[in-house]
Amino acid sequence: MSILPELALNFTTGVLDPRITFARALNTATCVNSSGLIEIINADLPRFDYNPSTLASRGLLIEEARTNLVVNSSLAGTGGINPTSWLRLLGTDGAQAVSSLATASTSNAWTFTASSNRQAIYQVISVAANTTYYATVYIEQTSALQSIFNVFSLAFLPAGATATNEVTTTTAGTRVRIRLDVGATAGTVQFRIGLGVGSNVSGTITLSCPQFEAGAFATSYIPTTTTALTRNADVATMTGTNFSDWWQATRGGASVLATPSTVSGIRPLVQFDDGTANEIIALRGNTTNPELYIVDGGVDQAQLDAGTIAANTAYSLTGWWQTNDCKARKDSGAVVTDTTATIPTVTQARIGSDGTNYLNGTIAIINYYDSFFGRPIYTRRKNKVFASLL
Repeated sequence: MSILPELALNFTTGVLDPRITFARALNTATCVNSSGLIEIINADLPRFDYNPSTLASRGLLIEEARTNLVVNSSLAGTGGINPTSWLRLLGTDGAQAVSSLATASTSNAWTFTASSNRQAIYQVISVAANTTYYATVYIEQTSALQSIFNVFSLAFLPAGATATNEVTTTTAGTRVRIRLDVGATAGTVQFRIGLGVGSNVSGTITLSCPQFEAGAFATSYIPTTTTALTRNADVATMTGTNFSDWWQATRGGASVLATPSTVSGIRPLVQFDDGTANEIIALRGNTTNPELYIVDGGVDQAQLDAGTIAANTAYSLTGWWQTNDCKARKDSGAVVTDTTATIPTVTQARIGSDGTNYLNGTIAIINYYDSFFGRPIYTRRKNKVFASLL
């Protein structure tokens, strides 16, 4: 038996439903646009992200606040052998170029050419004790497959810090990452990019969009100028009559199709609450567990684990709730149940957030149902998503 949702939000269309209030301060956010290029999105506008390889829509991008500590990440310059605010590590040749792959046409990339020598630039960046950082840079073009250690590195680490390369290929169009775990000793690091950052090499490589951010995973590119800049959190809510017109107080169900970029911590897909932690109905990721989580009167009522999720892998999560009858399901997996729950009184919907934690990923579809007759689930057919009841 099939039913139509009371609320249907399809973010793959690239249009935000007018009932959703969206906020994000400052013009420092980016996403991949429908042409596969990184595009700067103005303040308080939603970001609809696309797969740079297939150009397929991923949906609404929701991320937490982050700061890019690299100065002049656009690699702009007024001539000479270095971009402004960057220092020359080795070599004397530098040629600025407009990129055509990973970055938007208004951004710059830097090309390095070496013949059995080294051409590299760097910045010195301060790091705090007991903090994890991610360093990233895009490989725009490369004439030969180079060792990652010769095009991108973090050098002169504080005592006890460790740097781990998570992407080792230098194929054009890839974003390479280094995870830095700083121990009890704070200090500085050299953020190096170029050709031959570790030893003499030959070839040509073009790099763009360097980023260095505090956090346990990398987020979207944050453009900077003469100072480090912050991308504020994406906040999407439905309140007032934009919420109450479709919400059923005593029962309901919701299905969400989303792709998380991380599975660390709490990663909400959609949360219905009253603005406090006392009344909550949430579909969320809790590390690798997709959950229906319900709190009434400040007391946990249900926490249904519907399976296992992975970073950068799309999944659908469905929850159904009424008194003493709560169910959850991931994709087409097994249904898990709770028969002792009471249902909270809520007044708003938060999309991709619970007010503190953020999805850090994309949401393609949210459907809400108010039927008594069963539990909505998602099935996939020819790249479309359908809702049905069991």
